[in-house]
Amino acid sequence: KLQFLYFIGLTRVMADSEAEKLSVGWWDGRWVSGSTGWKNAEAGDVLPFDRNLEIVRTVLKEPLVEGGKAFVPLCGDSKVVPYLAAKGMSVVCVEGSENALKRLREEIATHPQAVQDRITVIEGDFFTASLPEADIDFIYDRGSLVAIDPARRGEYFAAIQKVSKPGTICYLEGIMRNPAIDGNLQTGPPHHLPLETVTDLYKGWNLATVPDHEEGVKAQLVSDEVPHGFYPIAMAKI
Repeated sequence: KLQFLYFIGLTRVMADSEAEKLSVGWWDGRWVSGSTGWKNAEAGDVLPFDRNLEIVRTVLKEPLVEGGKAFVPLCGDSKVVPYLAAKGMSVVCVEGSENALKRLREEIATHPQAVQDRITVIEGDFFTASLPEADIDFIYDRGSLVAIDPARRGEYFAAIQKVSKPGTICYLEGIMRNPAIDGNLQTGPPHHLPLETVTDLYKGWNLATVPDHEEGVKAQLVSDEVPHGFYPIAMAKI
């Protein structure tokens, strides 16, 4: 039976100006200072990728394209990039932070040459980068859509529409913030991204979730000490 562990995390209160916050330079500062709490899910020897791909297979009831092309937006130094390449996929990833890119290159260099050769790193701002068009079979979005300015979600989705094609599969993690904490719904990143928002944004996609996921997350948001919980979504473009 498929099980999903709901990851709960704490969000540091940001004092930066709204104009500076969420820019490429602001994110690079997070990497320099080590304020990268989103990486905790990839810490240790047990990585979440097998589980996350199993979620996709289970709830969508269809396999990923063997030897297809994967896209990882706002990838940071995530180990999912070489992981997918080692699975035989050609991987295109996008990152703007120079410090994240340095760490990503170091991580990729630890893998066999055949894996390295299947990875294409696009350096620069996601919203201005030159992305592949209608060429992607699988999108891995863990910590990307929830990280950007919510006012730019329309732009983000337009980019996803550009790189995807009918049949493209996407793994995405949404986030529900605890409304009992004063101002928490407006706090971020990661930003509040409930299922209804994803459903409204991703028109033209079939969405599926792990059964009872919302109840599972909400059950953990009963304490004002717990600000948010993540939940998985699998989608296929119609």
